[in-house]
Amino acid sequence: MRKIFLTISLFLSLFLCCGCEDDAFILFSRQNPKEGLNKNQIENNFFKEERIYYAVIIPKGVEDDTLRLSLTKKDTKSEFWGLSNYRNKTVKLNKDNYYSDYFVIREEGIFVLQAFELKNLSKPIATGIFRVYAN
Repeated sequence: MRKIFLTISLFLSLFLCCGCEDDAFILFSRQNPKEGLNKNQIENNFFKEERIYYAVIIPKGVEDDTLRLSLTKKDTKSEFWGLSNYRNKTVKLNKDNYYSDYFVIREEGIFVLQAFELKNLSKPIATGIFRVYAN
């Protein structure tokens, strides 16, 4: 019962603070989004070696319940902001059309997390950007 309540409160709080109705989106936080978030707990700036929790929410759902998550690093020191693939992951959505997890990044930079449907890896359905600073 508590898990259902937490899931419902997560979705309500995320929809209220984002204003999104049908579009997929990605949120970042220092706290586990499965425990519920409010708009003051959503972050875009983190420090090296700290847990970065994220939630990919897809209100409309997708045809296939599998997503490809791609984390890309933008090189701020290059003249033209080069991009490099940092990490990829294939995940299954739960029945509520969201996926949540965390990662730890050990270098500073600007990172872009994109979610793709497996049937169309050329167009992301959601994109989120965050920055990691030195301690």
